[in-house]
Amino acid sequence: MDKKLVLISAGGTGGHMFPARALAEELLKRGHDVALATDTRGYKFFDGMDQVERIVISSAAYKSGIMGKASAVLSLLKGYFQSHTLLSRLKPSVVVGFGGYPSAPPVFAAQHRGIPTVLHEQNAILGLANQMLAPKAHKIALSTENTEGIDKNRQHQCIVTGNPVREEVAALADKPYPDFNSGKIHLMLVGGSLGAKIFGDAIPHAIVALPEELRKNLFVYHQARAENLEDVRKIYEGSGVETDIRPFFADMPACLEKTHLLVARSGASTVAELTVAGRPAIYIPFPWHKDQQQLYNAKQVEAAGGGIVMEEKNLTANLLCAQVEDLLINPTKLAKMAENAKKIGIRDAAHHLADAVLAEIH
Repeated sequence: MDKKLVLISAGGTGGHMFPARALAEELLKRGHDVALATDTRGYKFFDGMDQVERIVISSAAYKSGIMGKASAVLSLLKGYFQSHTLLSRLKPSVVVGFGGYPSAPPVFAAQHRGIPTVLHEQNAILGLANQMLAPKAHKIALSTENTEGIDKNRQHQCIVTGNPVREEVAALADKPYPDFNSGKIHLMLVGGSLGAKIFGDAIPHAIVALPEELRKNLFVYHQARAENLEDVRKIYEGSGVETDIRPFFADMPACLEKTHLLVARSGASTVAELTVAGRPAIYIPFPWHKDQQQLYNAKQVEAAGGGIVMEEKNLTANLLCAQVEDLLINPTKLAKMAENAKKIGIRDAAHHLADAVLAEIH
């Protein structure tokens, strides 16, 4: 196939941008050109990829109230006209939308011009932007087999590719689950950037409430908001738990390689990475999404036996402490959960998605 230009359009959060970047890396390896349309938040996720032109497109999520909705519509309209100018200049062979409001204007404009469009859905329920764009999409690439919210008339457009993950994480699929007898038990607590308050108070209190013998043999990676770092450190003081507390783990794959159990949110990228790596987790879904996308994501893993779902509305430090203890004192149970998680992970999702995208170029 001759060199083609693929325009990737994605919302500015990590859940959209990590798989978008993974696809870009795969397309570049195959010798194609890639451009990115996103918002100001998404721009930084492609830092270091100088061969990818990055363009900021106007967009906004719908807000409450007449003025909020009007402002969002005007911003999206502006993005739509910007997208037509962009398409005229770049002349992409295909446009790939990864969801989020910033993905909508370029994909919508491409559909009006007859340019092939492919949508990728990271979550186990179809997001609002992808729902709006689905009727005219050539293909809808899904991360999981049982994705909710897809109209029965759209089933023929769907293909399961998985959710692309970073190459360093995909490489963990070749490595065994860590041996419990090779040192301390490693626990990772990852709250993400949204609604992470519980990861700064109830969750560390649950860890320090574990039995003393278990605490002395425990190493905890704890992601905490920068403003909460000192408060979280004080909770662990004198507990006997060895900790590494940071607002962001740039070396996540290296930490994940040592980790026996995670307590985590269940965003799409988190679930994709943990299943590919084969790591058991206690998932605490972000509870304030209107469509409960994180709950759907976590339930898929739980159904496969690779994780446990604990909803925040029912969570107490005592309940979490009991659940963590039950798992950490049962290495065989954890190893089986790790095996089950890996069975549903798709390590070569970027490859499958690139194949699906390039198949739409005629």
